[in-house]
Amino acid sequence: MEFTTLIVKSVILVNFLSSQGSSRYHVNVAVMETHPMGNEIAAWDLELQEPMKERNVRDHEHSKPTDEMIIDAGYPSETHTVVTDDGYILTLHRIPHDVGGTYNRTRPVVFLQHGLLSSSADWVVTGPGKALAFLLSDQGYDVWMGNYRGNTYSNQHVNKDIDKKTYWAFTWDEMAEHDLPTMLSHMMEVTGQDTFYYIGHSMGTLTYYTACNYHHWIQNATRLMVGYGAHTAVPHITSPVFKLLAYFANNLRWISDNFGVDKFLPSNWLIQWWASEVCTVEMISQGVCGNVLFLVGGYNKNEMNNTMLPYLLGHVPAGTSVRNMLHYGQSVNTGAWAGYDCGSDQLNLRRWNSTRPPTYKYDVITAPVALFWGENDWLVVPEDEAALAGKLPNLVLNQRVDEDAYTHLDFLWGMHNMEKVYGPTME
Repeated sequence: MEFTTLIVKSVILVNFLSSQGSSRYHVNVAVMETHPMGNEIAAWDLELQEPMKERNVRDHEHSKPTDEMIIDAGYPSETHTVVTDDGYILTLHRIPHDVGGTYNRTRPVVFLQHGLLSSSADWVVTGPGKALAFLLSDQGYDVWMGNYRGNTYSNQHVNKDIDKKTYWAFTWDEMAEHDLPTMLSHMMEVTGQDTFYYIGHSMGTLTYYTACNYHHWIQNATRLMVGYGAHTAVPHITSPVFKLLAYFANNLRWISDNFGVDKFLPSNWLIQWWASEVCTVEMISQGVCGNVLFLVGGYNKNEMNNTMLPYLLGHVPAGTSVRNMLHYGQSVNTGAWAGYDCGSDQLNLRRWNSTRPPTYKYDVITAPVALFWGENDWLVVPEDEAALAGKLPNLVLNQRVDEDAYTHLDFLWGMHNMEKVYGPTME
């Protein structure tokens, strides 16, 4: 039975690889018999001297919650809970002032929003003097960090009897329409501020731009929107995770069998195959090949502090829905910035009151926008970033990070971010 399953998976992947027409995806069948990983899918194209190693870092020391990391760093910490209009319970983390500072309502407010498969921990995990949340606090900002539905900190609903299928039936559409305005409104109410700065990474930029289509007050209240790895449509994405998702986007049975039914939980064999496509010896030696976020966003040894890796791996991936991942796959296939296509006229009518999902607009994004982008970004390639930059009506900066190998996750944890990204951001 296992051998038959292996053959079926092999045929599926061969068909997928053949359809891509790219030299990046190829199969060396001979490896199947001689590779140290044995005769399995993960051995395809992974001609390396040692098997993949995945570190077990989900212990408390390496996965402390955001508020605890803030307190350990000596900063004041607050945890806020809000409820969206569709019943999702979200958690926000706040650093109200710097070490030794005091509460006041004159500090400028900045909101940090994480990206795909991430959480508020992204902004503090590298510690004082390095993590963006602490740097902003030191500069006098009142720092707020959001958490979208379905991640580690925002995984509850007011309806305790809600079934899993209903709970996980969301994408970044709902995050933009419900989550972001709820969190921003709460921040403004607590601080008494009527304007704010916004910094988003990855999906945190996509949801901001989408939210501007639903809630015009958001762009009116934004003093500056800063986007790291910013995107809307991603038709030229190079991440193998989304290439595969796009290929099977219309085969929901295959998706549910291998990615999870509701929550995104990719099968081990898929993780191993993705790793075989992109992992270098360096990535394997650092134990990141078993982590789907690194397979989505890439790895850059020039920016990665290896002593921090156990702590990073202790916080990612932080969770999302299968539907959210499929939404990205739809963007790859259509090249459009649009709502989630539910798959039939009837389902789309129920969700959108139309047989087709909405196409979102750029002209409503009137807030000033500053973009930072990486040449080696697997999720947001330069071509897609340039397309976004050309459509924003109030773009004030479009800066390439000065490093050829800079990739998607480096915006969060890069060792030279103060020089390359965070310093210019705060200027």
